[in-house]
Amino acid sequence: MPKSRATTLSRAALLFGSPLLFITLSGLLTEDAQAHQRNNVAYASVAALKQYMARPAGFRVENIRVTDAGAACIEYQARDAAGSISQAQAVVVGGAVAESESRDGRFEKAWNRQCLGPAYDVTGAVRYFF
Repeated sequence: MPKSRATTLSRAALLFGSPLLFITLSGLLTEDAQAHQRNNVAYASVAALKQYMARPAGFRVENIRVTDAGAACIEYQARDAAGSISQAQAVVVGGAVAESESRDGRFEKAWNRQCLGPAYDVTGAVRYFF
């Protein structure tokens, strides 16, 4: 008799526990569509920045935030012409890059317009790939 009772209890636990387990796991495994879109904007922006750079050697993302408007605000390190590591910033909007090292004034305007408001930190996702 005890074996039959244990079998009945295990079947009941499986019957009632399976949907709860499925709901919990599916909630953990599904990714928010907006987060996925922000990550895609970040990946494309870092790729555009690396293409824009004269010397992408030693490139490392320190911080990257993406706004609801689709702007990527990037703080990064790279090797300069002398071989030392320098810190810089860039704003990438739709593939257009404004870099802090440029002296045309576009960077300051873009940073103030795009990067001073609320944004989502996607640094972890980008560091994984770049």
